[in-house]
Amino acid sequence: MDISTNRKKLYKDLTYWLIPCWLVIFIIMTIHYSLNITKDKQYSLHNEQVIVELIEKLLNDSFNSMTSDALMLSYTAKQLTLNNDSYLPLTHYFAELSKNDDNYEQIRFIDMQGYERIRINNIANKIYTVDSQNLQNKSKRYYFQKTMQLSQGNVYISPMDLNIEAGQIQQPLNPTIRIGVPVFNAQDEKIGAIILNYKGRKLINRLLHISPNFIEHLYILNAEGVAIIQPVKAVPSQPAAPNKLSAVTQEFQFNTSKELSTELLALMSRQHQGQLLFQDNYITFTQAFSNRSSSWTIVSVFPQQRFNLARSAFTEQFMLLYITLTLVISFFVCLFRYHRQQTNILRKQQAYDKQFRLTLENIQYIAVSINSDGIITFCNDFFLNLVGYQKHQVIGKRWVDTFIPQKLQQQAAEALKQALVQELDQTKVETVVQTNSGEVVLVSWSSTYSQAHGKQLATATFIGEDITEHKMEQDQLQRLSHAVEQSHNSVMITEISGEIIYVNPVFCELTGYQKQEVIGITPKFLQSGEMPEVGYDSLWQTIKRGDEWRGEFHNKKKNGDLFWERARISPVKDSAGNALYFVAVKQDITKEKQLAREMQEQEALHAKQDKLAAVGKVVNMIAHDLRNPLSSIKMALQIYARKEQDELFDISLEQVRYMEAILEDLLSYSRPEQFKPEWLDLNKLVELAVNSQRRFAKEKDVAIEFSYPHNLPTVYADPIKLRQALQNLIVNALQAAETSEQACPLVTVTTNILLTDSNSMILIDITNNGKSIDPCMVSKVFEPFYTTKAKGTGLGLAIVQKIIESHKGSVRLKPINPVGTLAQIQLPLSIHNSEPISPNKDVVNEYV
Repeated sequence: MDISTNRKKLYKDLTYWLIPCWLVIFIIMTIHYSLNITKDKQYSLHNEQVIVELIEKLLNDSFNSMTSDALMLSYTAKQLTLNNDSYLPLTHYFAELSKNDDNYEQIRFIDMQGYERIRINNIANKIYTVDSQNLQNKSKRYYFQKTMQLSQGNVYISPMDLNIEAGQIQQPLNPTIRIGVPVFNAQDEKIGAIILNYKGRKLINRLLHISPNFIEHLYILNAEGVAIIQPVKAVPSQPAAPNKLSAVTQEFQFNTSKELSTELLALMSRQHQGQLLFQDNYITFTQAFSNRSSSWTIVSVFPQQRFNLARSAFTEQFMLLYITLTLVISFFVCLFRYHRQQTNILRKQQAYDKQFRLTLENIQYIAVSINSDGIITFCNDFFLNLVGYQKHQVIGKRWVDTFIPQKLQQQAAEALKQALVQELDQTKVETVVQTNSGEVVLVSWSSTYSQAHGKQLATATFIGEDITEHKMEQDQLQRLSHAVEQSHNSVMITEISGEIIYVNPVFCELTGYQKQEVIGITPKFLQSGEMPEVGYDSLWQTIKRGDEWRGEFHNKKKNGDLFWERARISPVKDSAGNALYFVAVKQDITKEKQLAREMQEQEALHAKQDKLAAVGKVVNMIAHDLRNPLSSIKMALQIYARKEQDELFDISLEQVRYMEAILEDLLSYSRPEQFKPEWLDLNKLVELAVNSQRRFAKEKDVAIEFSYPHNLPTVYADPIKLRQALQNLIVNALQAAETSEQACPLVTVTTNILLTDSNSMILIDITNNGKSIDPCMVSKVFEPFYTTKAKGTGLGLAIVQKIIESHKGSVRLKPINPVGTLAQIQLPLSIHNSEPISPNKDVVNEYV
């Protein structure tokens, strides 16, 4: 019985003993684990509730303090303005308050027209009064408008947002809460408003003091459900201390987008506070109230995945104990069963040895047994015939001294000693054997190890065959193989059935496949699917006829990359002319193909540019030459149309106006643009463009809607050109919505802002619910003179793209599933951002 059989029997015996022991330990560990996880879960959820309540108390205290300060300032302003028409006493009072309370970055008094009359700044503990030349008009700011709508005794508290100075977002980012209170005179007439800029960082630092780790899943929502504070996924690269303010900007994100679903907001609105499970997250929430302001909601989103930390802690704390207990019990069981088996093996081994010797005498292979001292204890007649000795001349002799050439004796003795010490069976070990005549033959051995029994030494039995002639043939093949291995071309050898039997290193380097991955399979795994099956059928027909095939392949690498190969496939035949296998020699021509393609594309681009330049010159000449005759024709038709009411005159006038529109598009596209940028309120410009098309929308029976955020920054742009681009896109959207199969064709125009670390931009989205644009056409429709309409020059979208790109922005179209099309304009927020935004960046998905 061999060692593997004994091991299998021992393993089977141990299985019957070990599995019940392991099962008992596993049940105990599972119960312990379950109790520990349940306890940790209860503790974690209770801790979430406690910290949320602490944050609620902090916000309530902060709101009450803000409200009290605002009302106090309102009362003081009323008294000071009664006694003196000058703003100087009120200015001194604001300055004293800033010295005593550094929570407010700005304290301002704004008159009824929105002009700042007093502004005290407290920046970096430096308090100063802003001179009258630097005071600004805040009449269009949302917090001023909200404050002026309040009645006496009421206070407005804004969401936390980013401070904006001169139309630009203040850098570094400065989160701010604005507290507004109206000011009345003695006759209870409203005379202005006091605006306090509360430092948002101070409130956030207090949150950090409550629980630094809690901010990783904290949301604070204002009354509108907007997440004014939300966690970011990025972990700060450096610790927060000692500069806590810098850490705040890394650990919190300020945005105007809603991060929590409306379903969750609806669930939380049913009660003041609570804890619930929503979509694999435990939601702990409560509401913070102020006496004169609306509520803010504190929300902790605790993922169930966080309980994996408790599981990991249990593993670190107790797993070693259970593993040790399992190993100790397993060791004693294995020790007992092993000694039991060894007794049975010793008895069977003695009977086996006797039968094994008898078998070796009759086999047609070389058989030699050598003990651990290197002495030959057995050899068969086949071996004696090979070496030319008699048995009595061999038995009892040292193997190395008798059959190994003198130059190799030391090396052979060490190898034999190592094989006997390792006590391992070996296969295909090649050694030289010296015969009685002095001839050296090469023998391939397989060894079987027999352990010592009593006084008998351990023995290794070697069974082998003479491979001298085979080795000589193999050396010749090796030299040929070496030449193929060093080839700079990819080489593949296959059976006549197509299975691969050899590939060289160049093939592996080119395709990314290892040799063991491709041996035994057909080359179909290389096919890219871009070549017709007819080509492969022709290839096989050619080489099976015994002819050589030459051609090109478009194949695919392991990583999915495509590449081109120029190949020659030839059959290798025997002396009778029958094909033994096929040899393919291939050369990578990917760069050659790419260079040829780039040259073709470059030539096509130059031809297109030359064509557009020529067309532009011709168009410009024709347009200028036709405008005067068209104007004369139009004037004559208008004169005759007033004299006589004839339908033909109306049709002719309509066609003349259509031709004038075409000429205007051609001239607009061909002439160089002259831009006159200025600071614009983008919302007003978009609203003006929308309102200008409402009559056209009504004629088309299409509804048009416009929505925008109130705190959108101003942009630096040409209002005429930008409005022209917006009107072109809105008209296209109205025409597309007209084809809608829905009950009500609709066009929606929205504006938004996207703030990132690397770039900030204004987004204008124009969507319709008509038939979706073909994805293959989203880039082609911007080409000049391309149109799908019966009437049109194909220059509308080309002009839009030209205008937007001149503003360093981008415009793109995108189909919306199941119906509709989105046109999105991206404009840079800062005039210093001179690099155009890439239209390939998929910003659309974040807002659709």
